[in-house]
Amino acid sequence: MSLASYIGTNVKIPQVDINEDEGYDEDFYVGQCFADGTCLYSVQAAQFTTAHVYEISSHWGIEIVEPFDSKISLESKEKLRRLLELMDSYLAEGDYFELYSCWIGEEGDSREHALTLEMKDLDIHKLEIPEKTYVLIKK
Repeated sequence: MSLASYIGTNVKIPQVDINEDEGYDEDFYVGQCFADGTCLYSVQAAQFTTAHVYEISSHWGIEIVEPFDSKISLESKEKLRRLLELMDSYLAEGDYFELYSCWIGEEGDSREHALTLEMKDLDIHKLEIPEKTYVLIKK
C-alpha cells in the first residue's frame, strides 16, 4: 500500500504530467503519483470543502510522527516546507488550503485528527501530522 497526500484549494494549481514534463523534481510535485480520479473524488467528497483537489506527489505522503527525527518524518517536514512555500505563492492573504494524507483506498474513511494552522506562525519542527489528519492551513 502507498500513503498519499492531497491538497484542496479554491485556486487552480499547475500540475506536472510525469509522462510529458521533463525536468520536474520527482521528490515533490503537484500531480498524479499513486492516486487516480476515484481517489481524488473520494478525498474531495469526504474531507475537503474546496473546489480543486490535487495529489502532492513525492512517492510517499506527508506523515510527521514520532520519532520526529526518523527518515520519514524528516522527509515529510521538508515536503511540508516546500508545500507551504508553493501555496504561499498562490494564495492571497486570508485564503487557505487543506491537506490530508491517507493510505490509497482510505480517502473516504473518517478523519482521526484535525488541525488548523496559520502559515505565518507555523513551526514545522513542533508539528505532528499522522495519517488521516485533516489540516486547514490559513495564509
